[in-house]
Amino acid sequence: MIKYFQYNNNYKEIKIAFMKKTQLVLGLLVALTSLTTVANAQMKEGKISYERKINMHRNLPDPQMKSMVPEFRTDKFELIFNENVSLFRSVVDEEAPDPFANAGGGGGGGMRFNFRMPSANTYTDLAKQMQYEGREFFEKEFLIVDSLKQYKWKLSEETKTIAKQLCKKATTMVTAPQMRMRVSIGGGGNNTDTAANTPRAPKETELVVWYAEGIPVSFGPEGYSGLPGVIMEIDQDNGANVMTAVEVSTKYPKKELVAPSKGEKMNRAQFQENMMKLMQDMQRGGGIRMGGSAIRIGGGN
Repeated sequence: MIKYFQYNNNYKEIKIAFMKKTQLVLGLLVALTSLTTVANAQMKEGKISYERKINMHRNLPDPQMKSMVPEFRTDKFELIFNENVSLFRSVVDEEAPDPFANAGGGGGGGMRFNFRMPSANTYTDLAKQMQYEGREFFEKEFLIVDSLKQYKWKLSEETKTIAKQLCKKATTMVTAPQMRMRVSIGGGGNNTDTAANTPRAPKETELVVWYAEGIPVSFGPEGYSGLPGVIMEIDQDNGANVMTAVEVSTKYPKKELVAPSKGEKMNRAQFQENMMKLMQDMQRGGGIRMGGSAIRIGGGN
């Protein structure tokens, strides 16, 4: 009888211990499942902040000109998104100093620098396979509506970490209009042109991006898309024009995630044609074109 009670007690203790361990394991599994579900939900919508750094000296052949222009310019952007749509836009930093404020020296008859980054808002709709882009170019507003561009991405297993996100490398070829540089020096109407400032045939260059599979949305800066994760970095000119994510947040202004609607409506081809005409009009007065930026040099008011 004593042995029976001992056996029965031991059995009860073993059963209780087994039940406790089972409950603990089940609790851990539920907790891990909940954490995974929350993490996945967070990664499908939010906001990514970017900084773009442009090497302003890359396309300046004259050492004298380089001494008058800051080597780098930094601008801020953000991408807000959910699973279906995204909006990429520039962010105005009112407190940031103007890198061109003291460029070219003082005086009224010497050189005048006028630098302004054109604004752009790009809205991408994956369901409709459409893009809506609001652009301001030389004080004119355009609304570019066209189908989503398809890129032939070449994926790589090379990795690096950006803004705490593990990223993989991808490349594609893109075509962009090229400009010859013109520098006008002097005052009044007596200008000396050091080079012809006319458009050249578009040039095909390699675009290098880094994307994060941990944020499984097919969006990126400047309307780039089509990868199995959000684009965290873009290198558009072998290090001369690099945009990098600096912060990832699950909080974003949902009410602002809407397509732009202002401006003269046209498709990409029509916009490119208008842009080239506006460039040519601007260039008749002398200037320097570097990427999306404009520096105008000349005398007078």
